[in-house]
Amino acid sequence: EDSEYGDPEPATAPPEWAQSLVARARELVGMEVYPPSDDTFLLLEALEADLEFFRDLKPKICLEIGCGSGTVSAGLLKLLAKDGNAVPRLIAVDKNPAAVGCTQKVLASQSLLGYADCLRGSFTD
Repeated sequence: EDSEYGDPEPATAPPEWAQSLVARARELVGMEVYPPSDDTFLLLEALEADLEFFRDLKPKICLEIGCGSGTVSAGLLKLLAKDGNAVPRLIAVDKNPAAVGCTQKVLASQSLLGYADCLRGSFTD
């Protein structure tokens, strides 16, 4: 079944740890931002699978180019913050101002906005 905006419903479910994050992001995307879907879930699963590697890196800054709904950025910060680990600074960039706004709202809904700079920008303009 399609969403109210005509986007197809995902074929798979998000990872269990990210279900409330994905649900909130899907509520916030509106018509101008691609909603979290199967590709988002795959990225979240990959981040979780490589979590030990990322924690060992102890990143100080993470950059997402094309942040869209902000689900992947928020998911990464949530994973890295687990068990009291340090949360890196996130820079989330998208050329779509609606996506930047959605990312800010998703991060705020997860109490993560204080760790992020959400910027409108393009590397081709």
